[in-house]
Amino acid sequence: MGADVGRTMKKEKESKVTSTEVAKRAGVSPSTVSRYLNRTSFIAKDKVLAIEEAMFASGFKSKPRKSQPVTKRSMSIGVVAASFDSPHIARILKGMDSTVLNHSYQIIVETSHWNKARETEILKQFKHRNADAIVLIGSYLNDAEVKAILGKTPVLLLGSPVYLAPTDTITGIPQVLVDNELGGYLATNHLIQLGHTRILHLRGAIGNNDADERVVGYRRSLEKAGIEVLDELIIEGGFKSEQSLEAVKATIDQGIEFSAIFASNDESAYGAIQALDQRGYKVPNDMSLIGFDDLPFSSYLIPQLTTVKQPLEIMGSIAIRYALDLISGVKPNYQVPPVEVIVRNSTQRNAVKSAI
Repeated sequence: MGADVGRTMKKEKESKVTSTEVAKRAGVSPSTVSRYLNRTSFIAKDKVLAIEEAMFASGFKSKPRKSQPVTKRSMSIGVVAASFDSPHIARILKGMDSTVLNHSYQIIVETSHWNKARETEILKQFKHRNADAIVLIGSYLNDAEVKAILGKTPVLLLGSPVYLAPTDTITGIPQVLVDNELGGYLATNHLIQLGHTRILHLRGAIGNNDADERVVGYRRSLEKAGIEVLDELIIEGGFKSEQSLEAVKATIDQGIEFSAIFASNDESAYGAIQALDQRGYKVPNDMSLIGFDDLPFSSYLIPQLTTVKQPLEIMGSIAIRYALDLISGVKPNYQVPPVEVIVRNSTQRNAVKSAI
């Protein structure tokens, strides 16, 4: 009898520890403790630790409520990157990682290797793993294709789609992106203000939406300045150093004249510098050069590269916070800082000596 009474008193003592008391001990709201117990949305890491310490100290033990089942979260966000060896994507992932460290979530990163079929398979895997949200860093898929795979799983696109047919749409997918057209305009206008009129545009891959928008900005800047847009001064570098090197050398060898280059990204600019050097031209004395991205290495080049800055790490951070809001049912409200020209040493006033 005595033992039974003791056990009964012990159970009554344990039952007195409620989630409300845990909340008080942890210094958080009861709803935060409830979200922690049910894993229905993200919670800041410091709050998670405080709740767990309070539960341990009080001896609180949660009990499953069979009559009110809840959907458990996997506490993971799937990220699909086109490549791991791109400095551009590496900066974005760095911003994501630094942000997710402050929350009780983890990111799972997979690479599509610039392949639509591979991207499709990765999304299916994330769906199978019950990822709470998906972030696409560029994408080969349209609205219908993404929704057919993911259903109601929250998804957002960081940057523009890689390639998008005229009949495709991405209007149903939230986007975190910069104004690429404005960036192209600012880069070209910077060179125009330095007296350059024959500006070679080393564009990105044909059909790539970011590249196409930067071309539009390049054209608009020339047209506004009353400078004729010449197709011979728009060549493809594919966003790659090697391809850009060969493209610039070929253009010079054809005898096409220009005094400045607007490269569609910093990696293309690196190839352009090599091409100019191999053909006997020095930057900036003989040729001005501006890139796009502001990768870390660009400030260590000789000469340091003038470029259009994309806030890549900030974009990665915003993407994670945006995804967390979508998971929690909160309406996201974030604004990506505008692009800007970072003037360094690779551009100067036109010395009238053009590449021939």
